[in-house]
Amino acid sequence: MRMRSKLLALGVFLGAFLVLVVGLGTPSGIRNFQGTLLGVLTPFLRSGSSVERRFTAFREGLKSLEQLEGESRGLRVLNRELSATNQTLRGMEAENNRLRRALGYKERAVFRLMPAQIIGRDISTWFNQVIIDRGSEDGLRRDMPVLTEEGLVGKTTAVSERSSIVILISDENCKVAASVESSREQGISRGERASSGAAPMLSLFFLSKQAGLKSGQKVYTSGVGGVFPSGIMLGAVQDFRVRELDGVAALIPAVDLATLQDVFVVVSEPK
Repeated sequence: MRMRSKLLALGVFLGAFLVLVVGLGTPSGIRNFQGTLLGVLTPFLRSGSSVERRFTAFREGLKSLEQLEGESRGLRVLNRELSATNQTLRGMEAENNRLRRALGYKERAVFRLMPAQIIGRDISTWFNQVIIDRGSEDGLRRDMPVLTEEGLVGKTTAVSERSSIVILISDENCKVAASVESSREQGISRGERASSGAAPMLSLFFLSKQAGLKSGQKVYTSGVGGVFPSGIMLGAVQDFRVRELDGVAALIPAVDLATLQDVFVVVSEPK
């Protein structure tokens, strides 16, 4: 059946072709043939033109997508650069504010203070000692108090010409005579060994069992012993407990000993 249809279509096409060939002998025949041929080809020409337009539009679309991707990549890079710049500016602002506070404290201090920078710190003794960039050439000697505008840091222990080692109050070998605000309680503060990664703590010993200290009470140096002047902030009470012979308070240091950068050394008696 299909074969007969194909043969019939072929016969019709050959017949039409012979008629067209015969008709080509006259000008009107040629024009008729051209018209007929144009009519046959027009759908194909239109289809081809449409395909070309679609291809052109698709190619333009790809080009636009590539441009958008390029612009997007550029914007992402610019955004990262702006974020980094913003972070840097924030860091500079924080540094400036910190230095302003330190300068203001130095001007208000009742002692003559010498500014110093921490130039050395060992991870194994992070909360025990630091090295500062001041030494005997600057008038430093052993057992000079070291502090910041927030409070007590420690004292010098070994002094060379241009640098000194400072033992921190968080070291268990650094003992400080202290008194508690709004009370007559006095005791001896020393550092407590902290577990790895834990913030350092202080313990205030030899308090009376009836002290009943409250969380948040401030603790200052008492001046007893002659190394640390009185009135320097040491820390705040975290909790209080009673032992067999005395009371003991856990203290949070006033100074963030983990992030020390700049300190002051007390180099004279009160003004």
